[in-house]
Amino acid sequence: MVNLKSAIGQLQEKLTALLKQYAHLEKENQQLKANLLQQTNLNQELSQKVIDGQTQLTAALMNQGASMDPAEKAKLVKKIDQFIKEIDHSIHNLNP
Repeated sequence: MVNLKSAIGQLQEKLTALLKQYAHLEKENQQLKANLLQQTNLNQELSQKVIDGQTQLTAALMNQGASMDPAEKAKLVKKIDQFIKEIDHSIHNLNP
């Protein structure tokens, strides 16, 4: 009878520990989900900003392109491409 009470006591202790661990993991899971949602929203905002920036840049280039020297134009396009690569790299680093 004593062994049975002891075994039940040990089971209750283990169950209590498991329930505490479950509650902790559930809380951590909710925090991670909220963080993921926040990062996803940030990623979407940054992507939209990149698209808007590319649109504005294309419009500006078209306006300036007619009067620009071809060498300067190529230099500007190269610089813009580099900026776009850096932005894309930054966005890629935000995604887990």
